[in-house]
Amino acid sequence: MLTEEQIQKFKADGYLRGGQVVSDEVVEVLRSEVLRVIDGRNGPGFQPVLLHNFGKEEAPVWQIVNIWEASEPFHELIHNPTIVEEMAQLTQAKTLRIWHDQIQYKPAVTGGVNMWHQDAPLWPILAPMTEVTAWVALDDVDEDNGCMRMVPGSHLWGNHMDMLAKLPNFEAMMTEFEGRPIEVRSCPVRKGEVHYHHALTWHGSGNNHSGRPRRAIALHFMTDETRFVASGEHVMKPFVHVADGEVMAGEHFPVVYPA
Repeated sequence: MLTEEQIQKFKADGYLRGGQVVSDEVVEVLRSEVLRVIDGRNGPGFQPVLLHNFGKEEAPVWQIVNIWEASEPFHELIHNPTIVEEMAQLTQAKTLRIWHDQIQYKPAVTGGVNMWHQDAPLWPILAPMTEVTAWVALDDVDEDNGCMRMVPGSHLWGNHMDMLAKLPNFEAMMTEFEGRPIEVRSCPVRKGEVHYHHALTWHGSGNNHSGRPRRAIALHFMTDETRFVASGEHVMKPFVHVADGEVMAGEHFPVVYPA
């Protein structure tokens, strides 16, 4: 469980490094599952919702959406009791559903960049923009292999994804925004640990030039106030079976809290 001090820090900064939530043994299983699903992407059988390289061919960033539906160990992870209990503390929600998960895998030496962004504007079929993510490292992640960087307090500034999308490169973050000074902080995370961030917090991650892979999974959670916006588009939209304006629900968005 999180302390009141940690909860207040999350409210102020828009992100928080938590503690260890999975053992080294479970991490090894999850790592092997990532590679198994990637290697089987062209084979028969059930596949995740999306599996592709959203980076450059020479600087790949492998993305897998909803690996929990293609892997039992990842299915168990979305119900991790520490994660969902701490998520309930951070969101003050009585009910939590998984929105979707997302593997991001940057191979050693050649792993690419994930440019500055906010999550919620990339999810236009959801409202309001209050989702929170639990980011679980499957490797020790630091600046050498492309850890996340966050702008503290940016979750309080609203939707500025259009502006962030115009930044020419990952190192081009401005020093101030609308009179507010901008501070960029690196967020190293040890394998098996969780890092929480709000869906409007500005964040991104640099190249992996190290000799180590950088594998992690982001678990995106919805609260009991999250509703479907039919006018938007998203890879998960075909799996939504509620009407416009209704609370998100369904078999692809299972309740994970309370257990």
